[in-house]
Amino acid sequence: MNLVPTRVQLNRPLPPLTYLAPEGLPAGVRVRVKVRNSLAVGLVMGPEPIPPAAKLRPIEAVLDPFPLLPPKLRELQAFAARYYGCLEAHLLPLSLPQAMLPHWEACQARKSGEADEAAQPLSFHRDRGAWQVLADLGEAWHREPSILPTLLHRAIRRGAGFTEVRLTGVPHPPRVTSAHAKVLLALEEAGGALMEPELLAAAGVGTSVLGTLEKRGLIARMKRVDLLAQRREAGTDRTVILNAEQRTALDAVALGDFGVHLLQGVTGSGKTEVYLALAERVLAAGRRVLWLVPEIGLTTSLLDRLEARFPGRVAVGHAGLNVGEKHGDVVRLLFNGPDLFVGVRNAVMAPLRDIGLIVVDEEQEGSYKSEEHPRINARDLAIKRAQLEGCPVVLGSATPSLESWYAAQCGRYQLLQLKQRPAGITLPTVEIVDLRDAYRQLRRKVIFAPPLLQALTETVARGEQSLLLLNRRGYENFWMCRACGKTLGCPHCAISLTYHRGDFRLRCHLCGHETAPPEACPECGADHLRGVGEGTEQVEEHLRQLFPAARILRLDRDTTRRRGSLEAGLLAAETGEVDILVGTQMLAKGHNFPRLTLVGVINADQGLKVADFRAGERTFQLLTQVAGRAGRADLPGRVILQTYSPDHPAINFALAQDFEGFAASELPFREGLGYPPYTALSLYRAEADTPQEARDALEAFRQRLTVPSLKVLGPLEAAVPRVRDQWRMHLLLKGSRGALGEVLARHPLDPTDLISLDRDPGQFG
Repeated sequence: MNLVPTRVQLNRPLPPLTYLAPEGLPAGVRVRVKVRNSLAVGLVMGPEPIPPAAKLRPIEAVLDPFPLLPPKLRELQAFAARYYGCLEAHLLPLSLPQAMLPHWEACQARKSGEADEAAQPLSFHRDRGAWQVLADLGEAWHREPSILPTLLHRAIRRGAGFTEVRLTGVPHPPRVTSAHAKVLLALEEAGGALMEPELLAAAGVGTSVLGTLEKRGLIARMKRVDLLAQRREAGTDRTVILNAEQRTALDAVALGDFGVHLLQGVTGSGKTEVYLALAERVLAAGRRVLWLVPEIGLTTSLLDRLEARFPGRVAVGHAGLNVGEKHGDVVRLLFNGPDLFVGVRNAVMAPLRDIGLIVVDEEQEGSYKSEEHPRINARDLAIKRAQLEGCPVVLGSATPSLESWYAAQCGRYQLLQLKQRPAGITLPTVEIVDLRDAYRQLRRKVIFAPPLLQALTETVARGEQSLLLLNRRGYENFWMCRACGKTLGCPHCAISLTYHRGDFRLRCHLCGHETAPPEACPECGADHLRGVGEGTEQVEEHLRQLFPAARILRLDRDTTRRRGSLEAGLLAAETGEVDILVGTQMLAKGHNFPRLTLVGVINADQGLKVADFRAGERTFQLLTQVAGRAGRADLPGRVILQTYSPDHPAINFALAQDFEGFAASELPFREGLGYPPYTALSLYRAEADTPQEARDALEAFRQRLTVPSLKVLGPLEAAVPRVRDQWRMHLLLKGSRGALGEVLARHPLDPTDLISLDRDPGQFG
């Protein structure tokens, strides 16, 4: 077998490397290579045009007989790698788990009329270097995965999954026992393969019979992992007659053609019903649907509705699944199993073929933007994927991002609006409570101002449900010495430690460092340490003192660590088993609590105190979204916003539930300051052991810049200058997308360097 220099990318902070690999090995297959003294999985990029003079290592093994991912998805990954300044190998794990390996002994499925002898296994073509034969087989497999039914089965039968029994094609011996004959006959009647429990039932034999046949080579037993996806009981599909606005939006989306549609509708206006109606049309046409949501917590109630509408046709993927379930879902997608795939951010890279519709629900959410390498934005990539697939993409939100809203105003996106809630359901009344007045009245700081406390008392007395939002977990925000002013901070990060009373721990919410609270100040030795501020844990404690008979549930990252705890809490709230809900922003969007009539925001201007040009937009979105949880059934809703900044535009427009007014007020400021949507941003980050080292790296990069028409800010210290013992500096570039792309092309980053790139940054901390 002829070996040629081949370029291989690794999912490591390394540039592409060159190895010797079999001639004709197609780009897109995975190989196992040796890096220094360890083994790693690499992605073949094709022949190396200018091989280095050094002696090259051969690859250790070829893992894939052909590229497993659909061609259009590989095209999307190539685009994302160019745009975000990373390698395709860095994006590959988002689509294909590294531990998922094809079965080289898999054979093509026998067709009717063919000889009983099995087709040659894939390893036969590999061993003779017939890579073009395998490539052609791969093209056929992408069109019809069932031609290689055992490609992604496991030979080892341990672990979760379902065992499938298949005929091997080995000629039967002249004489077999009646039990053996029953098994072989049952398999032949079923087309050569059956799940083991079904086979045992059909043949009426025990597993020992299968063991004997396996030893003789007449059958093969393999573990199927493609049936591991979360299977749900299909409920009753409730029929909803679309109103005129919904029908107009539905008919405006042209299926079969690429187009970006922004569906903006007030909370509770029925955007999901439009998505469902579109999905129904797409599935009826024989194509598939990719449905993105921002949070794991939004999948539970949504999946119930989807499974009721499309029983057995839905799969889900998110970080809450275990490894086996993730693998099972990916295998099902590769074998064209589910017709509708629901997932969070990384699902935009799911190996789904023949997509006819992409839905991005709550498109404004920051969780669609990854804050870790590779720093992709799933909403933007969903638009690119829809373009590649030739299908429409629907971006939905009650409070769209200003980037999407501006694109719709300019005509790049088609704007569809739902301005009314269903008949009999009105928007909640929203009122502001000035916490400055509460302080002057009570002469002390309080968590619940008198109007909110009275409203809580009345709501509990009526047997209705309340929700209190405070986007800060823990008991107290930080501890401070009243004698010397020392704040207890994290030794590894430049932030204060948050006190968690239940665990009796001071904890860093960035690196996870924790310690027991000291009895005296470590700086001056005084015993005047006191907590400052409040979190959801303290709010819950006060509520239990004020309403001892009420059923109170707190939902934040501290109480939902265990798998299924968030879903169980939301279900309890939806079924009326909770009187008062307390939590962070995970409660603010997408949920439907029929008996919820009161929403209280403890500190409505909390998000305005950060150094971010999107602070006002995010505050408006959060307040509008959480206000929309109230009064979604036949009960009227009431929202109370406690704030120290009652005159801030974000709070006033949230009070009026006026998105268009907020956008009209905010966009001129963005234009004047040169921020999105009027310009694009690239944030270059440097992390080093010392601040000077990080600054010098960015300063040297700035001096090399040769692209005109750019505005360059920095190097500047990050908002949180030290995280996990690394000092951080920022260099911000403003300009057109074309100019920023040119910077990336002219000045590519070395993966081993101190500098990393964040295109279209969502956070500046």
